[in-house]
Amino acid sequence: MALKLSVQTQFGVPAPQAYARITNFFGTKDQIQVQVAIHYDESARHGNMATVKENAHYINMEDLKGDLVPAIYEVLKTYSDYAGAEDV
Repeated sequence: MALKLSVQTQFGVPAPQAYARITNFFGTKDQIQVQVAIHYDESARHGNMATVKENAHYINMEDLKGDLVPAIYEVLKTYSDYAGAEDV
């Protein structure tokens, strides 16, 4: 599971087919921290190329409904960093 979206890389280069996936999450009964790696595109991810951007987000557990990982992706899609993102 991952998200496809359009981002600017940290170098200002557009990545119109960027591939974002959760790499780690941890937390307490109240909230989790989610780490997301963003690759230039899906082939860059599967080719083990470096990320073009990495994000960390805090999510309240009460905002997560259903299975944990799909629920995290649903919450991420509500953030401006992932506006217009599609499930992959």
